[in-house]
Amino acid sequence: MRIRPGGPGDVAAVLALGDEAVTWMNARGNTQQWGTAPWTGDPARAAAFGDWARGGGMRIAADQDGMVLGAMVITETPQPYVPPAAERELYVNLLLVSRRHRGQGVGAALIEHARHEAAARGIGLIRVDCWAGEAGSLVRVYERYGFSRVQEFTVSLPRGEWPGMLLALRLAP
Repeated sequence: MRIRPGGPGDVAAVLALGDEAVTWMNARGNTQQWGTAPWTGDPARAAAFGDWARGGGMRIAADQDGMVLGAMVITETPQPYVPPAAERELYVNLLLVSRRHRGQGVGAALIEHARHEAAARGIGLIRVDCWAGEAGSLVRVYERYGFSRVQEFTVSLPRGEWPGMLLALRLAP
């Protein structure tokens, strides 16, 4: 597996990863995290991922044949519903792993890449937010990556309240 910068040509593959995730979550009864609609064909999602790809924040994990295994979006700006940090930070806006490659270390490799990238930029803090429903199952995934809980929050969406958790990972100086 190698991790490379993503570009506009990767947007369709990342949207397809989102489609996989939505289908998998919905099959498990989770319709709250990302709703029920596919990401592919959603102009707002396509525009957001296009912006991230052009802005240099997209990272793609691919196998030796170029198949996309996962994607991460990192920026130095948190989501608008998250309070800004008191210091410069690297923010994980998205982390997605293909359901077919779940459990193969793809997510951990992307987070490790974020650690290296933060260190190279002289940044000592990485934050991420995630859906906190299902008794915090996704929160625990980020805790396994080394993140610690910072703050619970709720976002009001047209489909209802979205429970979230802000997490942080402090890099050693």
